[in-house]
Amino acid sequence: MHASPRMRKPAHGKYQPAPAEIAAGRDQPRSRPPQGVDPGAVATEAARLMAAGQNEAALAVLTRGVRRFPTHPELLNNYGNALAGAGRLAEAASAFETTLRLRPNFPEALNNYGNALEKLGALDAAQAQFRAAIALHPGMVAAHNNLAGVLKRLGDFSGAESSYRRAIALEPMATSPLFNYGTFLVEQSREAEAVSYFERVLAIQPGNIPTLNNLAVALKNLGRLLEANLYFARALKFAPDYADTHHNLGTLRHAEGSLAEALACYERALALRPDMANTWCNLGTTRAALGDLEGARAALRQAIALGPMVAVYHRYLADLATIREGDTDYQAIARLGARLESLSPAEQIDAHFALAKAENDCRHYDAAMAHYLAGNAIKRRFVRYDEAAELAALAALPVRFPAPLVRAGGGDPDPLPIFIVGMPRSGTTLVEQVLASIPGVYGGDEMDALDKTLIAFPAPERLDEAGWRDLAADYLSRIRPLAPGALRIINKVPLNFRYLGLLHRALPGAKFIHVFRDPRDTCVSCFAKLFSGALDFTYDLGELGRYYRAYERVMAHWRAVLPEGVLFDLRYEDFVADFAAEARRLVDFCGLAWDERCLRFFATERTVRTASVVQVRSPLFSSSIGRWRVYGEALDPLFAALASTSDDGA
Repeated sequence: MHASPRMRKPAHGKYQPAPAEIAAGRDQPRSRPPQGVDPGAVATEAARLMAAGQNEAALAVLTRGVRRFPTHPELLNNYGNALAGAGRLAEAASAFETTLRLRPNFPEALNNYGNALEKLGALDAAQAQFRAAIALHPGMVAAHNNLAGVLKRLGDFSGAESSYRRAIALEPMATSPLFNYGTFLVEQSREAEAVSYFERVLAIQPGNIPTLNNLAVALKNLGRLLEANLYFARALKFAPDYADTHHNLGTLRHAEGSLAEALACYERALALRPDMANTWCNLGTTRAALGDLEGARAALRQAIALGPMVAVYHRYLADLATIREGDTDYQAIARLGARLESLSPAEQIDAHFALAKAENDCRHYDAAMAHYLAGNAIKRRFVRYDEAAELAALAALPVRFPAPLVRAGGGDPDPLPIFIVGMPRSGTTLVEQVLASIPGVYGGDEMDALDKTLIAFPAPERLDEAGWRDLAADYLSRIRPLAPGALRIINKVPLNFRYLGLLHRALPGAKFIHVFRDPRDTCVSCFAKLFSGALDFTYDLGELGRYYRAYERVMAHWRAVLPEGVLFDLRYEDFVADFAAEARRLVDFCGLAWDERCLRFFATERTVRTASVVQVRSPLFSSSIGRWRVYGEALDPLFAALASTSDDGA
């Protein structure tokens, strides 16, 4: 796995000083200081110093001013802004509270107080302040913009979107709401919509570096890599030492599969700004994918040191490390757990999975399962999984691909492709690592080549013989450049089990390796992992069990209709119990010559970007067999779902 791209943090239009006439002391008479004393001069001098970048001096001026004029609301508001700008958020909040006691109907102070509260993690209280500011001043763009930001963190995405749109409607040329809404859309995987908002910002501010960055990230996520490269190049032309651009360029190189180049980008970003916690995180996950687990852990610990309350850093580290009760990593995760209620729902998901892994490592299994249940329950609320439709689609596969269609012949008999399929967490990555230890065999990991091919063609029922040949040619053209001259190229996407009939019809020379293990262990392992892909059936034990049974029925059909010698069933427990013999059977099935390097698969240097990155870097172990037993009655919904059919196993 790797960290999400680090986009420039949205600027919510945060702290608002009092308007110029107020800051100069020209407010209503009741707020004026005694005659002959002008607090406006204090505000003017502070503003001059801040404009010159002398923030500490400005704060000193305001501090003296507030001591002299402790009941002047506008001066207190500016003082709160200066404190917040210096990172003294609790003091800033206190200053805003005092301001609002003196003048409750002060929208700018309400907005600023909300900003301080948001930074302090008091999201509900921050929301209340933004709403109060809007009630007093419905046209305050900054308050709508800031309300959207806090609603997003609270998981109210519909409310956030409405607030962003209201801010933009009030002031269509205000770049902050446009930028923030575009960023929000990217975070919601709505990059196609986001692009136009970033383009609107650039039409107003062509050299806006954060916007150039986020537009490039959006294009990267859309697969428009050439355009993304152009915008990153443009950003670097304007600001070659802008660390965020180097970070984001690293995410693009990662997407292109150039992990060594991605690593160099992250290192360059950190040389420019060593305090970029998310860059340390991405550096860590990239090191892990390249096999440097110790370096990965070190980088992630640095990310946690810089951002101790960023839950995803703890989750990534927990996935790569064995947590011991009382050790430094455990203590750091425990501190995160103590602040669980202050986190947004998305952050709580990461936190629960990190806490669960830590408790599991310490053999606190009840506590671990409580966190797994909580994290999955929150995650399930945010995925759109139509179980009935998914199960119906799986049930339709035997009807859509009967034996005559699957065995019709034709297509392209090239033996280059190998497909490793099964349920997630069944051992597919391990099997790929063993085969990829043979010279001439390329492990493509979880490539998207097949998805791209299938999108480019009509439904199988509409293909004629030429269409099947074209489909095969399209897939082969996508994988050959990955490893020119390779004997075999492995596509290891577990859920490709759905396409075995289609694949044999198009590529009759391809080999299929189906990896399976005890259904209970498989499902528990899925439930205990927060996947980066769209495995939406894994976040509810009942749904997970029912999906597993549907998958078994599909595999039973493929066994019945595929010709002999095409499909190899490999039971994980047998692989562990008699590894050498099973590995030889596997290699022979693929038509390859045996190589002793298969037995030392963990020493093979290759990129691994799946949830099993640690397992494939270690010698074979059996500790995961029977893992389900430690969780007791908590798994009853899974057992009930698995028992809902008479099928006994894969």
